[in-house]
Amino acid sequence: MHRHIAPPRRPLSRRHLVLGLGAGLLATGAAIAQEAEEAAGRNAAPRKPAPRRSRAAPKPAAKPATAPAPAPAAAHTGASVGPEEAMARLVAGNERYVSGFSAHPNNDLARRGKVAAGQTPFATILTCADSRVPPELLFDQGLGDLFVCRVAGNVVDDALLASLEYSVIHLGSTLIMVLGHERCGAVKATIDALAGKGDPNDAGTKIGALAALIAPAVRAAPADAPDKLDAVVSINASHAAAEIFVNSPPLRARVLAGKLKIVAARYDLDDGKVTPARS
Repeated sequence: MHRHIAPPRRPLSRRHLVLGLGAGLLATGAAIAQEAEEAAGRNAAPRKPAPRRSRAAPKPAAKPATAPAPAPAAAHTGASVGPEEAMARLVAGNERYVSGFSAHPNNDLARRGKVAAGQTPFATILTCADSRVPPELLFDQGLGDLFVCRVAGNVVDDALLASLEYSVIHLGSTLIMVLGHERCGAVKATIDALAGKGDPNDAGTKIGALAALIAPAVRAAPADAPDKLDAVVSINASHAAAEIFVNSPPLRARVLAGKLKIVAARYDLDDGKVTPARS
């Protein structure tokens, strides 16, 4: 089955438009999360003084101090979450994951029963099929929170684009993140193939179809990039975000109306951090 080839276009300017719409969201989300924590501290109710006891009354034994229990995570309802709030939730979840204090929200029996009747994911993640990059874990989210599409190299073809459109148009997702990752095997294989060092074991497979979609990012990488693989990982994620914007009129209309954000990001395998893709 042959893939429709889009007419020539100007990917650079369109890519910049997509990234300009969403590149600062990660930092914005972190600031939102921090501001919420500080506000909670300012609004905490003051402790009431204990009543005075009679001198004759025996003094009770002091109770050992204990750490306060974490507040239960609020249930996510995608229909009421805007793009900025969706990004803030991803940022806050990734910060919990990186620090080792994941809350694992929305994973209980009640949540499973609730989402069995329907789903309203607040964000859509297009990421690599790599086993080390599970979005629900690295963003500390639960059942029904994320609509996840995974394919080697986080590339976009018609089937992937249709899935992304469905998540936004029919399920109410307001944020699409294309997430590349450090040391991506699909990206490395494409770099090697273009350098004439392809793996002979790939002969007769469909792996070449993936490489064809990643190849433009390889060619766009600066010749003097200190780490070509890492540079291509970011560029490839940015290209995929641009492809979504350019090739889907319904999603593009939502972006221009401020109802949807499409962003590109990079996941670090070593420290677990998600940061904006560098392009």
